Amino acid sequence: MLTGYIVEEKSRIAEVVSDKITKINRIILNPSNCRPAPGVVDAIKNADCIIIGPGSLYTNVIPNLLVNGVAKAIKESPAIKVYVSNIMTEPGQTDNYSVSDHLNAIIEHCGNGVIDYCIYDTGEIIPEFIKKYNREGQDLVEQDIEKIKGIKFLQRNLSMVSNKHIRHDPNLVAESIIELICDDLKYQDKQNDPQYLMLNNKLREEKRISKIKKAMKKKEQKEKKGKTIKTVKSKSKFSNKYSDRIASIREADAKARRKTKKEHSKKTKKTMPKILEEEKVAINTIRRQGTKTSTSTTSKTSKPKSARGRKKTI
Repeated sequence: MLTGYIVEEKSRIAEVVSDKITKINRIILNPSNCRPAPGVVDAIKNADCIIIGPGSLYTNVIPNLLVNGVAKAIKESPAIKVYVSNIMTEPGQTDNYSVSDHLNAIIEHCGNGVIDYCIYDTGEIIPEFIKKYNREGQDLVEQDIEKIKGIKFLQRNLSMVSNKHIRHDPNLVAESIIELICDDLKYQDKQNDPQYLMLNNKLREEKRISKIKKAMKKKEQKEKKGKTIKTVKSKSKFSNKYSDRIASIREADAKARRKTKKEHSKKTKKTMPKILEEEKVAINTIRRQGTKTSTSTTSKTSKPKSARGRKKTI
């Protein structure tokens, strides 16, 4: 690490980085001569596609590449090498990191030739969830792909929200990678290759199932709100794309209205006793005034009766 600090425990890296206000400079393995598990290098040599990530950059991704012979085997393999970029930064590891920062860290530790393609997320995530991560010191990984040369970039929709956490959707990641392999086989004019036919059929089936699932999910959401939709196609492109975000904004508005109503109710409860006391005082005042008026009227009308009752002597 910078400033000369060396952290030997994986679990303490984030804590030390945050406390010392520094950043990770280099990761090393101890012991440095550790060997890969049996079969790992052979699997790399025979692979059609090698996927790196997503995961914690300095404690999961890079350490595996530093094992003796692993990075060398990846570079020499004819397979497609794909790095799946993280969606969010990680406190104490990749604070303020962009896509290029992640890639440069891997290249600095392993050299060039480890990555051919980088797949990164479109970043279209509901703002309310991003705010939650911001409060914990995390943010979206900036997409500054123009800073890296020699690597092809693919922007795909990879994210999903699971239990209020932003995660990579495994089906979408797999779909993107299969599509990449099929495109590569097409480029090699291998459309009749059994591998291409199998993967292409799988890709079509996955896309078909994905569309059905999305349609069912949207229909369920509409039915929960007391509305039904005749067909999925009746919705606009904007509504299809941002339905979750629109629903979230509506929910936030409804929550704000409920909060205002609750505050008004509390205020009314506080002021009601005072209003009732004022009304009670006003009623008592009116009653006292009415009693005085009644007494005054009675005394005035009694005199003429007394005068008529006396006999006049001639």
